[in-house]
Amino acid sequence: MKSTLAFTLATAAVAGVALAGTAGAAAPAPATRILLTVTSDATGDIEAALLGCRPTGGTHPEAEAACEELRAAGGDFDQLPVTPDAICPMVYDPVTATAEGTYDNEPVTWKKTYANACLLSVETGKVFAF
Repeated sequence: MKSTLAFTLATAAVAGVALAGTAGAAAPAPATRILLTVTSDATGDIEAALLGCRPTGGTHPEAEAACEELRAAGGDFDQLPVTPDAICPMVYDPVTATAEGTYDNEPVTWKKTYANACLLSVETGKVFAF
């Protein structure tokens, strides 16, 4: 129930932000509005955050840093900065990360499974830090 509610609320937030971003402006700057999720493959629990860039916002706790890293990667989630010299335990507890929305008004759909949450953090920087 908790994961379904979180996902439903996050989806509603994406819709609301998307609609708010289109009202009243003739030529808005390219917007980035992405729903990020991390799902535990073992339990099915879902954590979600909305990342908004230009303007920075949403429910992501480190939105500014996440937007900077995503911008540096050119919106390519496979090119996010890797944390150097990180050490992760060799525990297999897979998590699946997803991103759906728009980056600079272009559609984004991305999904990748990591062996554990530590490796997710190491390979995606602040973007999935929520």
